[in-house]
Amino acid sequence: MGRGELTIARKWHDQVFSVQARHSLRSGENSRGSAQLAWSFPVAGDLKGYVQLFSGYGESMIDFNHRQTMIGVGFTVHDWF
Repeated sequence: MGRGELTIARKWHDQVFSVQARHSLRSGENSRGSAQLAWSFPVAGDLKGYVQLFSGYGESMIDFNHRQTMIGVGFTVHDWF
């Protein structure tokens, strides 16, 4: 969603922190953007916990034109950093 996106991820010990920002680079009523914070941390072996906070437009294709704030919690076995 949008014309501009910036993602920054940083690994600290066994944890990964990331920030993602998106914007449509438009002004006025057509201005749309979002921000996402994520944290991945070890639980046991290859299993990692994951917490994500999202605020803005475009979290999913269904809600592309609705502003929302969501938090997600889960597990992952894929180390993405």
